[in-house]
Amino acid sequence: MNKDRVIYTCVEHIDMALDDYVNEEEISPTMEKCEDKICNYCTNKSAYMLSK
Repeated sequence: MNKDRVIYTCVEHIDMALDDYVNEEEISPTMEKCEDKICNYCTNKSAYMLSK
């Protein structure tokens, strides 16, 4: 497990991002608004940052 795992996600991909984070880290992430990055799953602006 990567302790510094961060996922940036748009609204469209939030469900996939949550599933990926929980599957990889085996814990629920902290979800914060983050609109200045790019989604890890597409080229849209991020809406959220998932982290430990």
